Order: sequence, then structure tokens, then C-alpha cells
Amino acid sequence: MNRGRISMDIRLQKIIKKLLEVKEPITSSELAASLLVSSKTVRNDIKVLNQQLKVIDARIESYRGKGYQLFTENNKGIQEFLENHSDIKREDIPSKHEERVRFLMERLLFNSDYIKVEDLADTLYISRSTLQNELKTIREILKKYHLNIEQKPHYGIRVIGNEAQIRFCISEYIFNQKSTFAGNSEDWLQILPNEELKTIQDITLAKLREHKTMISDISLQNLITHIAIACKRIREDYSIQMVQDEMLELEKQEKYKVATEIVRDIESSLKVKFSKYEVAYVTIHLQGTKLANSNLKNEEVTSLINDEITDVVTEMIKRIDDKFNLHIHQDEDLPVELSLHLKPAINRYKYNMNIRNPMLEDIKAKYPLSFEAALIGKEVLSEKLNIKIDENEVGYLALHIEVAQERQKKNTEYVPRCLIVCASGLGSAQLLKYKLQTTFGDQLIIMGTTEYHNLSNQSLHNIDFIISTIPIREEMPIPVKTVSTILSDTDLINLEKVISQENFTVETYLREEYTFLNKDFQHHEEVIKFICNKLTEADEVDDTYLDSVLKRENYSPTSFGNLVAIPHPLDPQTDDTFWSIITLKKPILWIDKPVQFVVLLNIAKNNQANLKPMYTSLMQLLDDRNKVTGFLQCKTFDQLKSLIKNME
Repeated sequence: MNRGRISMDIRLQKIIKKLLEVKEPITSSELAASLLVSSKTVRNDIKVLNQQLKVIDARIESYRGKGYQLFTENNKGIQEFLENHSDIKREDIPSKHEERVRFLMERLLFNSDYIKVEDLADTLYISRSTLQNELKTIREILKKYHLNIEQKPHYGIRVIGNEAQIRFCISEYIFNQKSTFAGNSEDWLQILPNEELKTIQDITLAKLREHKTMISDISLQNLITHIAIACKRIREDYSIQMVQDEMLELEKQEKYKVATEIVRDIESSLKVKFSKYEVAYVTIHLQGTKLANSNLKNEEVTSLINDEITDVVTEMIKRIDDKFNLHIHQDEDLPVELSLHLKPAINRYKYNMNIRNPMLEDIKAKYPLSFEAALIGKEVLSEKLNIKIDENEVGYLALHIEVAQERQKKNTEYVPRCLIVCASGLGSAQLLKYKLQTTFGDQLIIMGTTEYHNLSNQSLHNIDFIISTIPIREEMPIPVKTVSTILSDTDLINLEKVISQENFTVETYLREEYTFLNKDFQHHEEVIKFICNKLTEADEVDDTYLDSVLKRENYSPTSFGNLVAIPHPLDPQTDDTFWSIITLKKPILWIDKPVQFVVLLNIAKNNQANLKPMYTSLMQLLDDRNKVTGFLQCKTFDQLKSLIKNME
């Protein structure tokens, strides 16, 4: 095959021939259906054809809402064009791996018949071995949707699996990669003509408003997408099937009535016949929609949420506060918001539905602590209800947790709590207490005073730091600030930083013995093993630490952009909180992103301190690519430490 000059494929010839046959405009959807491709592919083909048809004064005109029509003064000229132009330059032939995978996914999902492997290779102008590599990637993608590729000798390949899962795959992989709403339907969805999409959108919105069902824009986009795909598949004689018990259960749901009314109006307008199973399919998507807001009365919330969900949310919040000390149990709105989110999320899980979270990468990068907290929520959901949610759902939980923290900051600014340790007796302890109260007023809560020898018997739960008049040599799970009983000006300045949470300087977490610069590794697991082994050798952690860090990485990659990864264990083991830092000579692929600067977070096992300031300080350093570039240029620990201090 001559790769230098690309032959006009059969599809382009078919488009011209089809346009010659019809007397009126024909839509891209009709052309796409006859060619077994998407409407977007047809539009790209027509752009290419129009460039070539200029030489014979022919053109393909586009009429909004009607379709395409070929205009030429000389049909003979068109025929000669087809005969003489067996070669045509195609700039839209995919040339990169990602582009080819997307092209093949589209071709396979829109073609229910077998396609010969050699035809696919010829269309893409690649070898069979290259095509097999691309198909390997496609099989991995399809596996996520419980689909597979069937290969039949002399016939070719095709996608097989449950019809509902094929539709989910079409929706999520083909159409929902971008987060654009129906304001620009050409970019948003090409599976049906624009006027039919508009009809589906208008009917759906009208019925949702009539039944006072508030959903987010993204949920509405997903719902309309699935209804549009259903219309296309029904027209092609591919329909949903369900077991009777499942069907009976869905018919009892309140959303079934809404789905029935939506479908009835769509049937009338688009002349498509939905079976009762298709109505149930729309019901499933209505149950999986995310509410636009939780501005509901208490009795309305109670009617929506069952005891099972309430118990799960209560346990989530408790575990998150126990581990991260975020005080979110004080937020009255959070249980309601989490419950209202989990109700449709559980339905999505039940029917193997995927939900997109267009903010996921930003959430992981900007709110890492809330994301870690949400992963605890994921564990609770798995333990209590045997439901396993993915990163997208975790991201939404993280948003609710972040909002609760912001609300706490705004409504009731969190006041740090301290314990006074004094060796001089009750009188000096009381003097220090009153001086602190006089100086800081309601900026500081003093939980009590104790002698040094009684410190080990004191509960440090909900204590943020200790103020001591004597040095405390033992490792403590919370910060210790040593002051003089009479409180010098320097003491007051340092305490002011503590109370305003400026005490959590990055320098606090640096360790020269666990900082490794300019190392040469090729894989992210090598990096993690290297750091964890160093900690194990120093008896900072036990042999289970490495597995804990790797297990956390499998939950969700900790690489978030800017060449940075922040791995950490699921379960803390170290006596205090500190960082292990490693820089690499060259970036490596950390699961899905390039990484060159790695910070392993070692969190104290008995930590009772508020970790929010530590995460905030870390992100302020690492969310700026220029700062990271500066760190990567450091050759010694002192250089790195100095640069970090200056940047703070």
C-alpha cells in the first residue's frame, strides 16, 4: 500500500453517490446511518470533499435543520471526478494513538455488523500489527463497560455485550468527553439532527419542571444524551431487555411516571416507539440524576432519604473527623447534602452507570485533603452497602466536604484549642492562662492546664497544640510551643502565628535524611519502594507501609499535574508528621501524568492536629509550575530548604 499518497476511501465516494441520488437535502444523521459512522465523521468528510470539488465548480451546501445538497452544473463532471480522483489527500485521517483509538471506538460502537480487520487497517493506513495494538487499548476501555470484542474468522470484529452497557459506553466515551452543554449542540452531540435534539431537550425540561424535579446541567445533558442514543438504537432495532423482577421494581418508582410522560411526548414528536423496558431505562437515568441543590424542607429530605443512607453518612462524617480532625460533624447541612448525593449515586451503581465529573482533576489538585476525606467515605460505602464508587463520585463527595469546611470558616470561624503544661504549680499555670486569655481573647480556647508528669494521662482529643513552660522531649502527636511563664514579646509573636495557623510552616515537615535529589528512576512504583524502604530501614515504619502506600495509589493516582505527585499511606504509621521528598533527573509517567517532584506524606499515627494548614501550605508550593521548576534545580537539601522558606 502506498502510504505517501492516500487513496479516497469508499465512504467519500458513497457520500457523493448518495447526494447524487437524492433531490432534496439529506441530513448528516441519515448519511451517517447509511455509512455506519457518526454525524461528526460525515461533516468532516464533507469538508474534505468541498475542497476537492472546487476544481469542477461543484459544491455541497449545508442547510440548517435540513441537511446537505450537492450542486453542480455537470453531472458528467462529477462522474469523471470520481473516476479520475482515485487519490485524494486526507488531513483528517487519525495519525496518533489516541486519535486512532477514538476513531476505532466510534466505528465499532456505531457499527453493529462485523468489520474486517484489514478494512480498518486500510482505512487508517496502518499495518495489522499496529491495529492490533490499538485494539488492545480498546479492549481495556470496553472492559470498564463490561463489553468485549468478538472476532469471527472471515467476518471480522464487532462489539458485543449488554445493550444498556453499549449505550452507556457510547454516551460516556463518545459524547461526554467534553463538558459542554446544549447551548452548542453541534459540539455537544451529533447522534441525532439538531431539531430532534432540541425537541428531546424541550420535552424533558418541561416534564422535569412540571414534576418539580431540579437537576444539574451536567445531569440534564447526560439524560438527554441517553434518550437521544435510545432513539437512535431503537430505530436500528436494538432495544433494552430487563428481567421481570427488575422491571416490576422500576414500575413502582415515582420517576417511572415522569419517564412515561417524557417518552409519550417524544414518541409523538419523533415517531419512535419505546417499549416498556425503554421507559424503565429512562427511569434508571432519572433516578441517577444529581439534584441541582438541596434547598429542601426537613420533611422533604426525610421522605427522600432512608435510614440506611443516614447511617452511612453518619459513619462517614465520624471517621473523617476521627482521622483528619476537620470538625465537619458540627456542620448541619453536610449530612443532608451527602445523603441527597448518595441516593442517586447508589442507583447509578446498581445499574452500572458511570457519571462524569468534569472538575475531577481540579478537585484533586486544589482540595487534596477533602479528596482524601472523601476516600474514607468511599470505604464506608463499600463496607456498609457493598457499593464501590469510582474517582468521579469520590470527587463529588470531596466537593461537599470542602464546602462544609468553607461554611465552617465563614459562619463560625474555627478557634484553635490548646492545653497548658506548667511545672511551676497551679499559680503560675493560672497566671499563664489569664495572660493568654487577656492577649488573645476569643481567638484561643484553653481546654485546661496540667503538670508535666500528668501529661501522659491527658486526652489530647480535639486539642490542636500544647503550650508548655518547659521543654517536652517526648514525641507528641500534636505541635508543642515552649514559652516562658511571663510570656515575652517573642513568645507572643510565635503564639500569634500558631493561633492564626501560620505556625504550620513547610520547614516543620522537612527532613534532610529523607530528602533525595536528582535520582534516576523509570517507574512510579520504583520511587515509592525506594522511599518506603528508607523509612523501613530507619524503623520509622514497619513492613506493611509500602503496601499501604501502593494500595492508596491504586485507589486513585496522586499525580495531579505540574510534574508533582503526593503519595501517602492509607493508614498512618509514623510518630510525627513529616515529608519524604524525592526529585528525579527526568519526568516519568506516574500512571497517567508526568512527574518529577515527589512528596511522600507521612502522617503521625496518633495525630490529633488539624491537617488542613499543612495541606494548604503544601499546595501553595506545588500548584505553581515555576516554583516546582525551582525545586527541581536544587542540588542540596540546604538549597531546597532555603528556597522553600523564601517562597513561603
